Amino acid sequence: MKTKRKGLVTVCLFVGVLLLGVILLEGCEESDSGSGTKQETVEQKWICPMHPDITADKPAKCSKCGMDLVPQEAEQKPGAMKMPAKEIAVAVEQTTCPIMNMAIDKKVFVEYKGKKVYFCCPGCEDKFEAEPEKFLAKLPQFKN
Repeated sequence: MKTKRKGLVTVCLFVGVLLLGVILLEGCEESDSGSGTKQETVEQKWICPMHPDITADKPAKCSKCGMDLVPQEAEQKPGAMKMPAKEIAVAVEQTTCPIMNMAIDKKVFVEYKGKKVYFCCPGCEDKFEAEPEKFLAKLPQFKN
């Protein structure tokens, strides 16, 4: 009789521990699913390094300067830039000739207001120097 009783107590304890485990696991699932507290889903935002007001929810180009948008850091507030100076300099690098809108040749340039302005071919720099203000809007190094 004592053996039957020990077996019954063991089975009851085992079932009790099993039920306690199920209850605890169900409780964890409920709190994870959002009952009682609101879980925020983190969505990736993309931002222009030069124009922090330009954002998107997927990779895109800036509507103001045409640069690729970069992922915004989760803790970063909109409008705050957390990009190293070297990356910013690369990000504003001129890639097209302001005169012909073609790819630049890094050997053909003039300095204007302390910054290099590159052109696609010889001859474009003369047109630029004649009316530089006319072409500044096309140059990323002069946009602020």
